[in-house]
Amino acid sequence: MGRTRGFDEATVLETIRGRFWAQGYEGTSTYDLMDATGLGKGSIYKAFGNKHELYLRTFSDYCDELVAGAEVALGGTEGDSPRARISGFLVGLAHEFGAESPRRGCFLTKATVDLAGFDASVAEVAKQAFERIAGAFASAVRDAQAAGEVDPDADAETLGYLMLTVIRGIDTIARSGLDESTLVGVAETAVAMLPA
Repeated sequence: MGRTRGFDEATVLETIRGRFWAQGYEGTSTYDLMDATGLGKGSIYKAFGNKHELYLRTFSDYCDELVAGAEVALGGTEGDSPRARISGFLVGLAHEFGAESPRRGCFLTKATVDLAGFDASVAEVAKQAFERIAGAFASAVRDAQAAGEVDPDADAETLGYLMLTVIRGIDTIARSGLDESTLVGVAETAVAMLPA
């Protein structure tokens, strides 16, 4: 019979994700992970694999959570305004990115910028997450078209990717210290530019 682990896996993974998120893949050593979790190298490797496998695990889990949140927020309920859903989601993220202290932004953006150009596994996880978020936006746009809030001839898929690009841009410029009101203004303007 196997031994029961002497640690809570979810807590350890959350701690490790926080370290990767703050310091990046290259900036985080196995010793950093040992220090953050209080686990020995052997325990980490036995439970989660090597550093790269652990990074992919925490990154994939994060992306799944992020996508699920976007799908819920943009999915709405029957009778609500789809355009208001899109606006609420974008403006909410702008507030969130602008109010962060310190401004660490989104792990998806950070991982994509740091690793996707030369790590095919990270690139694939990021691509799937982006596709799913853009798809949630496109679905909300189609709902808005059906409700007469967006031009029915507009390409919903392209508009979905446009809204995704706005989020990624807001996330990136927020890290430079741009004030929250400007970030919110960008989000509101992006929604206003959806063809009516």
